[in-house]
Amino acid sequence: SLLLGPILGLYCRAYGGYPLDYVWTAGPPWFILWLLNFTMIYAVIAQFAAPVKMNMPHPVILLLFGAFLSAAFYGVAVGVPPEWMSFGNMVQWRYGIGLYIPFFTAGIVAGRNDWMKSVEEMETWCVWMLRTIVVGFWILMFLEAGSGIIPIPGVNIDAGVLENLLPPIYAVPMTLTLIQFFHQYFNGTPPSKIAKSAGAAAYTVYIIHPLIYNVWIIAFIAILKAAGVSIWWSQEQMFLYLTIDPATGAPSLLPGSYIWAGFLWTFFLTQLTVWPLAHYMRQLPVLNKIL
Repeated sequence: SLLLGPILGLYCRAYGGYPLDYVWTAGPPWFILWLLNFTMIYAVIAQFAAPVKMNMPHPVILLLFGAFLSAAFYGVAVGVPPEWMSFGNMVQWRYGIGLYIPFFTAGIVAGRNDWMKSVEEMETWCVWMLRTIVVGFWILMFLEAGSGIIPIPGVNIDAGVLENLLPPIYAVPMTLTLIQFFHQYFNGTPPSKIAKSAGAAAYTVYIIHPLIYNVWIIAFIAILKAAGVSIWWSQEQMFLYLTIDPATGAPSLLPGSYIWAGFLWTFFLTQLTVWPLAHYMRQLPVLNKIL
């Protein structure tokens, strides 16, 4: 937190022409700090609370529980004042109440009661139902995000309602689907070298990925500049960059084709670099004891 967050801010500020300033931000490790908080609380509770004996509920029941969590998520989003939403360095307490605390608790109960076996033995119709729901949510999120930047004819999604309801009800089927999918296709015995290396590197990827994708964003901006595209940096909203409309001389959004190209450029090049980098970082002295 003391190193990666400020480094990210410094090189982005430098490229955007903003005044250089060392600003502490937790960055991705904020979540690790809160996992430590949850773990310490659990360690205290476990001293006097009886273990919970519970078979894994049917996935349909878990989907209904996800809907309940979405209601809690929405309630916190609209009911908690903005100045309290990040109390304790939590990145939005709506996520803390609607996702992180329930999922941490479910993970403990699942581990104690071997829920993984139930996921492995899930019926085929249930597996495909969950996969279909997840892909449906992907399409919905893609349309919501895309229409906010590039208008899509006939698509009008209320982004505010979607963002305040979607995360928990999506997270439940997504979690079950990923666990089942990786068990079925990537948990070979012995595991393939790529799968084993990717699994070991995932923690490091989580920590360093903002540093990597911002490098590729900067590289894409540099390509635009080299191609003669004017880039304008907002002074009111840091790191917001636009282009200049030659007809009016006013800042305006980049053409839709440039935005889509930037998305694809950043996504693929980040994936191609962050995983190998994380793998080899884990081989370095000191880091091999931490990561």
